[in-house]
Amino acid sequence: MVLEELHHKFVTCKSYEPMEENELMDFARQLYLREELSIVQFRCLIKELEKKGAVPPKTFEDILELT
Repeated sequence: MVLEELHHKFVTCKSYEPMEENELMDFARQLYLREELSIVQFRCLIKELEKKGAVPPKTFEDILELT
């Protein structure tokens, strides 16, 4: 999956455009946890999103808020 596909899937599932790259990162993480992305796909997407300015959650509590 490439970034454009992730963006399209996000819009299809959520019915709105992501406000920032972090939303796409969170969405990619959810897809990975639901086994809809392989680890290779997930890592590639995360690297691309980080290049665009996305940052991962810093604490365990931040991660829990995503689920």
